Amino acid sequence: MTRPLELLLLAVAAAFYPALLAVVIIFLGRPHPKRLLSFFLAGALLASISIGLAAVFALEGAGLGSSTRQAFGAGVYFTLGCLALIAGLYFLRTESKPKKPKKEDSGPSMTQRVLAKDSSWLVFVLGIVLNLPGVWYLAALKDIGLADWSNTEKVLALIGFNIIMFSFVELPLIGYIVAREWTQKQVGRFNSWLHQHARHLGGWIGVVIGLYLIARGFIGVF
Repeated sequence: MTRPLELLLLAVAAAFYPALLAVVIIFLGRPHPKRLLSFFLAGALLASISIGLAAVFALEGAGLGSSTRQAFGAGVYFTLGCLALIAGLYFLRTESKPKKPKKEDSGPSMTQRVLAKDSSWLVFVLGIVLNLPGVWYLAALKDIGLADWSNTEKVLALIGFNIIMFSFVELPLIGYIVAREWTQKQVGRFNSWLHQHARHLGGWIGVVIGLYLIARGFIGVF
């Protein structure tokens, strides 16, 4: 598989980040979804791209030889693949537990308190905190950092990856700007579908890409 196609596959998998989807669904039910989505996306992109650029150019500046790059890449693939496979199998083999009723003395979570205040800057910070690099993004950073591309090509690849990874924030935001009522209906349908299938969908994504990354790791070794 070519490197750009592999990056596309990883970006699509990264888009199905449960915490990200949950927060977006909450935002869409708030009074000012466009503002909340905009500030959340700004914080998420700032954190993700900044960390990504630092990691990519740190790998480039490490001066790894071809054999060292191959061994390092294989180790990253194998480790992340095992983690993804374990997580995917866990989601496929377990059923979601029904939510327990909240105790009267238990207050709202930190995320709920942030959202209740309806503060744009708190939402911006929430976007930074919730979108630290995950498994798929780490694998992509390794691919971009060790690729024989120019600096401009690496920056463009990183930005493109982030655009795809945050598509579930960007698409509703564009929809609310262009066609608010249609977007609200589609979001409601997607929300219902997601509640029914998100666990198994995430599980299969983890298993498939986990096996792929493990295979890539073995290929890199042998």
